[in-house]
Amino acid sequence: MTLLDLFDAARSERADAPAVNGRSYAGLHAASLRVARRLHEAGLRAGDRFALYCENRLAFVYAYLAGLRLGAVIVPVNVLYRAAELEHVLSDAAVSLVLTSAGTRPHLAKAGAFGAVDAAAVEAWAMESGEPEPPPVAPGGDDDAAIIYTSGTTGRSKGAVLTHTNLAAIASQVAVAWRWTSRDTLYVALPLFHMHGLGAALNGTFAAGGHLLFDERFDAARTLETLHRDDVTMFFGVPTMYVRLLESLEGAPPRLRLWVSGSAALASDVFAGFEARFGAQILERYGATEFGFACTNRFGGPRVPGSVGIPTPGARVRVAAPGSATPLPAGEVGEMLVAGPGVCRGYWGNPQATAEAFVLDEAGTRWYRSGDLARYDTAHDVYRIVGRIKELIITGGFNVYPLEVENELNRLPGIRASAVVGMPDPARGELPWAFVEADGAFDAGAVRAALGERLASFKVPREIVVVDELPRNALGKVEKHKLRDAR
Repeated sequence: MTLLDLFDAARSERADAPAVNGRSYAGLHAASLRVARRLHEAGLRAGDRFALYCENRLAFVYAYLAGLRLGAVIVPVNVLYRAAELEHVLSDAAVSLVLTSAGTRPHLAKAGAFGAVDAAAVEAWAMESGEPEPPPVAPGGDDDAAIIYTSGTTGRSKGAVLTHTNLAAIASQVAVAWRWTSRDTLYVALPLFHMHGLGAALNGTFAAGGHLLFDERFDAARTLETLHRDDVTMFFGVPTMYVRLLESLEGAPPRLRLWVSGSAALASDVFAGFEARFGAQILERYGATEFGFACTNRFGGPRVPGSVGIPTPGARVRVAAPGSATPLPAGEVGEMLVAGPGVCRGYWGNPQATAEAFVLDEAGTRWYRSGDLARYDTAHDVYRIVGRIKELIITGGFNVYPLEVENELNRLPGIRASAVVGMPDPARGELPWAFVEADGAFDAGAVRAALGERLASFKVPREIVVVDELPRNALGKVEKHKLRDAR
């Protein structure tokens, strides 16, 4: 089974139904075949890496489907990347061709000599007349389909290699878990270059045979307007988007059947505030570039704030001591391991990183080491992510999980967002420092005192630094290494 098989099944059953931004399944298929022919004429062949460095627009979708039909390997690229980041990704993947736009082309020119095709040209090719013919190849499930680079929040990004079967499995897992059907219309303003926008929103739509509406970027007022459309039933976002929706809502809220949050931890107060204002519980899930979506809060409930729920259909997870595949007793903190049909086969051109990322159990099952610290909550029958192994702060022999401290900071009045990192200390090894976005006058002493009432003394940040804005990547994840490096 491949993602194209899922798309073709939806097309055969719902040819005239809308697929993406009103374009029908039949129309989208024909357009992508025309683009595939043009790309083949331009020299793109099976196995070639085809980078999509383009904002959310139909050209991205046409080129994505066309590249997959040709057997090319899709390399989605963050549109915020500039010369140095671009050069790393495009050179590392040995890209043959790059889809660009008026907004991204100038940056590509500074990154080096790479062949390019313009998004406007792709959209013109899609509208050409004549009956399109299928490409000369039909990729198999084990063939490479995409190289998606990690967000690089802790350093240089690596390319996770996903097969056609991986993409199909990931899309099917969320479609089943969230009871996604052909009657659904999903609206997103997520970037399509990321697993959240590509693997869940676009590919999930194809798996369900539904309709995807997307915008180039998130705007709270426009999003609320679109979500009031009668046909819109679902919204996927990141925590920052839900905060902005809460801040911007005036009048009656839109009534959707499903609201999903991911890519970063959702604060419990945002969960509660959204339920109070919108009359709905946000469904939080757990995913990564390397495996798609391994856990989700239950569609039918209960949805437990601060948890990532249970494994998605077909996925397997376990909590083990870092470096081991042996499960820990329930309730103990360890590394989250993931296995299943959505797990990538490794990192492009990086056998060492691939070897370090996987561990075998006694039965020979290959588990992906997520790097996330988790525990199984027996009281609620859910998994909870408590932090990152690389972010764990060890101060005087005691463990401090930054997420726990951040959750307490975010509960305090006047603090919009926070990030806790470990800073070197000659006596204790590390000390927790907090960086916060704050409203109005800020009293660090009062904040530390309030935290001292709720947390052990060694968990209370030694320093609290107010910043105008925390550094974030395109999906809203805080880039903590930048905070640490800047001090």
